[in-house]
Amino acid sequence: MIEENKFIKFDFPIFWTALALWVIGIFMVYSATYTAETGPLAGLYKQQIMWVIMAICIIITIVSIPGRFFSSFAYVLFSLSIIMLLLAIAIGSSAKGAERWIAVGGFKMQPSEFAKIGLLLALARYLSDHEISLERISTFIVPALLIGIPFLLVLKQPDLGTAMVLGAMAIPLFYWAGLKLNEVAFLISPAISLVLSAVPLIMSFANGKDIGFAGAIPWGVFFLLLIAALYAARPHLFIFAGVMFANLFTATIITIVWRILKDYQKMRIISFVDPERDAFGAGYQVIQSKVAIGSGFLFGKGYLHGTQSKLSFLPEQQTDFIFSVLGEQFGLIGCTLVICLFFFLIARGFYLTQSIRNRFGNLLIVGSVSIIAIHVFFNTSMALGMMPVVGIPLPFLSYGGSFTLTLAILLGLILNARKSE
Repeated sequence: MIEENKFIKFDFPIFWTALALWVIGIFMVYSATYTAETGPLAGLYKQQIMWVIMAICIIITIVSIPGRFFSSFAYVLFSLSIIMLLLAIAIGSSAKGAERWIAVGGFKMQPSEFAKIGLLLALARYLSDHEISLERISTFIVPALLIGIPFLLVLKQPDLGTAMVLGAMAIPLFYWAGLKLNEVAFLISPAISLVLSAVPLIMSFANGKDIGFAGAIPWGVFFLLLIAALYAARPHLFIFAGVMFANLFTATIITIVWRILKDYQKMRIISFVDPERDAFGAGYQVIQSKVAIGSGFLFGKGYLHGTQSKLSFLPEQQTDFIFSVLGEQFGLIGCTLVICLFFFLIARGFYLTQSIRNRFGNLLIVGSVSIIAIHVFFNTSMALGMMPVVGIPLPFLSYGGSFTLTLAILLGLILNARKSE
């Protein structure tokens, strides 16, 4: 009876949805490396099939492990992930300017991917044992250290995309652990101030003239709204002062940093905002990605008939820009179908938290689903030219062994939490 109950508690909708996305991904990797003259290049799709088979085995293994194991050894696993990051910096091999690969036997792996798992487990363990509140800033000391250490090590490699994921994944965990929505807004407000302060500086340099007072209006409006929100919330004086200082500091520091940057460094930043200004350099990937997706129209050009991918106009098309390959070959209909599958998987994950009373398991599900959702949002936005290109793969569809196994672990943790309830 016990085994039967465990079988019933295995969440097949999540498993089958993930498997469907993996199958779509294999076909996309095949088409991304296919040419009529040579067929699929390098056999990457065969490697991806092997990774998916390994991923399924990992999911089954993790589901069969008692749930208390992950809670008991959360900090140990986090420490191992930090050691792996240190090894990557010390002895790791470089790939496209980033020291983020270490060899284990005949397999090259990305420690930064597994750092997501380590951080998730450590944060879930800490937040399941401790209450956090902006009223007591001391409750954020440990979480700040848990996030800050891997964040800085990943940034050192450098891997800005993964570092962004490590920072972003903590926000939904904090909210689920007890922070109010307005407290979460106060927490992320300095990042908004940084962006709003940077935009007029970028625009002034790009246009060759100072846009003057008008450039400060967006940040000024945001700052006034922030003051109004703080006044309405009536938080502790320490929180009020801290949020104000953090926003003023980020708005000021970005101005100082901008003045220090050289002109060629500023141009790299501008190319993120306006790719056409460096169409054959930093903006090339985004331009080709938008061309590929746009050329697919409603139904696409058909499988293996994408000209952008076949002629290799689209860089990193089997990894970071696999969504562009999908859009070119299957159009808006194909992209919508895949997005719906992602939405179902994410929504199903959050739905499972309603039936799980264990706080640690609940946080594991929220964190795992959030990591997947963040990757989907960043990658598709990047492919559509709505965000800078920072090297974030699309879950289940992008080629890559480390990322595929990371997804398997995340799914295993979700299904394990469901089964252990």
